[in-house]
Amino acid sequence: MKIIGFGLTLLLLGSCAGLGSPDPASPHYAYPSGWAVQLNRALQIPPGAATVRLQYGRIVPRNGVQEHDPFCVVELETVKDAEQTLHPGRFELWRVTRSVSPISAAAALPLVKAAHADDDAGESSFLYYITEFRLRDAAQPELRGMRCAWDQMAPGNRALMRHLTLDEIRHALGGWMTLIPPKETL
Repeated sequence: MKIIGFGLTLLLLGSCAGLGSPDPASPHYAYPSGWAVQLNRALQIPPGAATVRLQYGRIVPRNGVQEHDPFCVVELETVKDAEQTLHPGRFELWRVTRSVSPISAAAALPLVKAAHADDDAGESSFLYYITEFRLRDAAQPELRGMRCAWDQMAPGNRALMRHLTLDEIRHALGGWMTLIPPKETL
């Protein structure tokens, strides 16, 4: 079992290497400063939640995400008992980070940040490659950001073991949100 853990550690360390490609088609694309995110229509966040999930260009319920395909979770700062609305607008993208998160089946909720959880077999059940966009809008200070991911342990994905490309993220968002590059890259 220690060999599996060691192999997973090497995989996680290797997944951080090489980040910084200038090619937008690369899963290692380094987002330069100046990007923005445009919300094209209002997003309703249900009572008792601070997130909404987008996949295949539509809103999907928490338990309806097909984790083997790219999906994004838009996040507000606070869970409220009442419905919350994120209004259309242009948001400043002030930081992009990438991470890899292994999660056991017992703790498997999409994009839960976990240090390292093992299932009974000593192997991770889910391995999320996550791209996190920190967003800012002075008119909507409750906006936290957006995390886009997919499960690399899903059947068919295990050979990929990579972060999402810009096009894959755009496909998950559909017409709800638009990633806008800096003017100098247009």
